Amino acid sequence: MRQLSRMTTVAVGVLALVAAWSAAVEARPTYFQIFTARYGITASDRLYACGVCHYKWTGTGARNLFGNAVEQQLYIGKSITQALQDVESGDADGDGFSNVDEIVNFMTLPGYSCANLTDAIGAPLGYDTYITPMVASCLAPIDIRVAPTSVSVLVDAGQSKTVTLTIFNNGSQLPINVSAYGLQPGTNPAFSLSGPATPIQIPLASSVTLQLTFAPTAVVFAAGTLRISSDDPDEGTLDVPLSGIGISRVLAPPPQRAACLRAVDTVFRRYGKTHLKEWGRCYSDEAAGVACDAGVRDLKIAKAAARLRTKIGGSGDRLCTDQGLTPFLLGYPGSCGGSCGSITLPNMSALADCLVCRQEETMHTALTASDGATPPDLPTAVGALSAACERKLVSHLASKSFVIVGQRDELHFPGQG
Repeated sequence: MRQLSRMTTVAVGVLALVAAWSAAVEARPTYFQIFTARYGITASDRLYACGVCHYKWTGTGARNLFGNAVEQQLYIGKSITQALQDVESGDADGDGFSNVDEIVNFMTLPGYSCANLTDAIGAPLGYDTYITPMVASCLAPIDIRVAPTSVSVLVDAGQSKTVTLTIFNNGSQLPINVSAYGLQPGTNPAFSLSGPATPIQIPLASSVTLQLTFAPTAVVFAAGTLRISSDDPDEGTLDVPLSGIGISRVLAPPPQRAACLRAVDTVFRRYGKTHLKEWGRCYSDEAAGVACDAGVRDLKIAKAAARLRTKIGGSGDRLCTDQGLTPFLLGYPGSCGGSCGSITLPNMSALADCLVCRQEETMHTALTASDGATPPDLPTAVGALSAACERKLVSHLASKSFVIVGQRDELHFPGQG
């Protein structure tokens, strides 16, 4: 069974086409440029980074607490400048200082406190010193961190799955020394571990990775512990709990499964095209110099999502839920995958939530690739030619991006690895 998130060949072609067309779209004033201009931030300032609003320091992807506060204002149709102004008095990270005080008076990050600084991705060495006003550093001189802090794995018996665990030097001054790591006695033998030889010295702002594999040969409920020993003065021993389930998968009868999956495919195609059409309309309108009516866009998308949830897992679901089918019986993995991996799939309504989430993810990927404007940001007015290009992009994507290929139980989301 292929994974829910595997990219199709069609999607590869679509994204390649997007990349080729993107050169025809002129550069736009980005959210970042408006932010830095409003607060007088220059290239030499420590807040001159997309990481002020995004978890990823170089930008794109999910927004942190401050970026999310701004995003909520953008979603209700406000301009970027107005959105920034309207969140200035708030305290997004809950550290007792307003967003505008952190940005203007202290040059600290308004989306982070010492409680969530490790959520930042790719942040530079020393960013821990400008998290919260008047706090010299959120980090201890020597500190170890491991992610994930626990591992749970669901695997078909006879198959295997490998999880990467990362050991970070989370300190502020010194390297950290890992003297040993390994699976503790009593750990189920279906677990195995590989990684670099010990002892390991991890420099500041660096990390090493371990590979944990779960390979059950039969139906099993497995448990164990991974122990990491280091010279961290207050966490010299870190234990990572492990759990794994080896399952024997029984799928629904092929006729039932095929009928349900055809229904899912039809409903999802309709939703996906509406979603992309409405966002694409905003993109092409803005490129042509016409203000996007974000309220109308969001209302139409919300109505389309409601229809999808009615037909998949709701009162209108005759071929799946009414037949006692679940994502598991259809052959789907246990979770949604991609950036929607936190959504588990115990029933068809959860699958509907997964489809809505993955469509949002796919739309962001495709439209960001087209001209660099990441939703909810929109391109600036650059003329009729660029607007026509946007319309052509959206039309092509809508016709190619939402497909089921191969076996009837293989639902693919383009643009996601």
